[in-house]
Amino acid sequence: MNRQSDAPPLLSVILACLLLLPFALNAVSLTNRIRQSGEDLSTSFRGALLSADQAVEGRLHSLKSSGVNAIVLLLRGGDQREAEQRASELVRRSGLALHYWVEVAHCRELADAHPDWMASLQGHTEWRRLFSDVPHPGDGEVVKTYPWVPILSKEPFDAQLQRIEELLADRPQPAGVFLNDLQGAPSACGCGNHLCRWTSDYGKLRTTMPLTNDAPAEFVAAIRKLLPEAEVIPVWTTECEEHDGAANGLCAGVGCFKGICWKAWTEQLVPVARHSETLGVLLPYRAFQRDLPIYEEPAGWIAEALNSFQDMPARYREAGVPASRLLAVLQGWNVADRQIAQQVTAAAESGAAGHIIAYTEIEQGWKPQILKMK
Repeated sequence: MNRQSDAPPLLSVILACLLLLPFALNAVSLTNRIRQSGEDLSTSFRGALLSADQAVEGRLHSLKSSGVNAIVLLLRGGDQREAEQRASELVRRSGLALHYWVEVAHCRELADAHPDWMASLQGHTEWRRLFSDVPHPGDGEVVKTYPWVPILSKEPFDAQLQRIEELLADRPQPAGVFLNDLQGAPSACGCGNHLCRWTSDYGKLRTTMPLTNDAPAEFVAAIRKLLPEAEVIPVWTTECEEHDGAANGLCAGVGCFKGICWKAWTEQLVPVARHSETLGVLLPYRAFQRDLPIYEEPAGWIAEALNSFQDMPARYREAGVPASRLLAVLQGWNVADRQIAQQVTAAAESGAAGHIIAYTEIEQGWKPQILKMK
C-alpha cells in the first residue's frame, strides 16, 4: 500500500480531533462538576437547549459525553426552518432524545402584525424609571409591551395556536415540546419587575377580549392534540419576592408580593399542573437579576424559586407542585462552567426531576410602545 496516500486521511483525523478538543475538555470539566452536585445521572432529565446553528455534530458528541441525554432545539421557523430540520436529524442520529422549545408570548411576528394584541402597561407607573424618555399616552392611546403577545386574551390565543401549529408542522417527531411564556408579559402591573407577569392588561383600556385563568391550561391541551405522541411540557416563571417591594427593589416600592400577583399566578398554574405531570421552570438567575447576596449560596435563588411551586399555592389553599415534578431551565449563556455547575447543584439539592442548560439565550426583554387605539 502506498503510504503517501494514507497521509491526507490521517492528517484530517488529527485536525478533526484537535478541533473537538476544546469541546471535549469543557465537557469533562462540566461533567465532573455536575457529578459532584449529587444529581442522579442515571435517571434524571439532563437537557441542553440549543439553536439550530449550535446543534452541530461535534457539539452534540461533546454534550452526550458530558452526560446530556436530551437536546431541546429552539424553533424559530421562517428562514431558519431548513437549518432546524437539519439540526433535528443530526440530534436523532446522535442518539440523544429530540425535544423542541417554542416561545409563545414573546413573539415579534405577531407583535409587528397586530400591535393591538400586545399586553399593555397600565396601573402603576414605576416602569418609567427604566424608560424615562417614553412620552405619556394621550387620549385614545395606550402603552403596549413590545413584543409580548400573551395568550390570556382570545385574539392572541387563537393566533398563537395557529402560528405554533404551522411551526410544528412537518417536523421530525419529537419526544417532547416545551412551551415557554404561557403567562402574561413582564411588568404586567406596571411596577417594572420582569418577574411580575400575571396579566396582560392591568387597567380599563383593552384592545382584546380577556379569557379566564384556564387559558394556559387550555392552550397546552390544544397543542397536545396536535402532537399526541409527544409530551407537551409547559414552562412557568415565578413571581416577585417580598424584598422586591423595597424602594430599591425590582418592584420599586409597589407591594406586588402581598397583592394580586401570586394569587393570579396560582389560579393560572393550578389548572396547568392538574393536567401536566411535568413542568419546566424558567430560572436564568443572572438574566433575571437574582444573583443577589440575599440568597447567600451561589445560584441560591434557584432553590427558592423551585420551592415556591410547593409553598406559594398553599397560601391560597391550593395543592402545590413538588420539585420532583419540575425541570429546572438554567442559564448557560454568558456564564462560566463553574456557574452552570452551581445552578445544577442548586436544582439537584432541591429535588428537581432534572435540568435543561440553555446555551442559547431565552429572550425575555421588553420595551414600551405607544399604540393609538381604534
